[in-house]
Amino acid sequence: MIRQVLTYPHPILLEECAAPAADQVAGLVVDLLDTMRSLPRCWGLAAPQIGEPARVALVDVSRHPAAEAHNGLLLLINPVILDRAGKEVGREGCQSLPGVLADVRRARRIHLRLGAEEKWCSGIEARAVQHELDHLDGILILDRIASAHALHFRG
Repeated sequence: MIRQVLTYPHPILLEECAAPAADQVAGLVVDLLDTMRSLPRCWGLAAPQIGEPARVALVDVSRHPAAEAHNGLLLLINPVILDRAGKEVGREGCQSLPGVLADVRRARRIHLRLGAEEKWCSGIEARAVQHELDHLDGILILDRIASAHALHFRG
């Protein structure tokens, strides 16, 4: 089911999320996927953005023009970043901050643990995963900028 995306300053966006209940995951993933696919240029979405404070997110950059390599649709349940490599600043938008873009420094490559599975992500996929994981910790791109000069607005 397509859900409404919460926007800043909704309090759920600012809190650290808990592990999801097992019986919550399937429905939450369906709602995240339906909602993400309904939004133009949406490369990821986290559960708190649809009002669920659970450590679940999706990322899919397979159609992003800057995606050099990717893992397809990534289901992130209780994800953990094991390692980070390289740093770069890139411009990010957020469905929960409509019209706002921010220049954010992130790792260029990350090594993830997703339950019993491990994955490497790089480039735009690594950036999208880190962005969604921030949502699970109550962190927004506004919290990641170096100064107000890193903010940009679109109409």
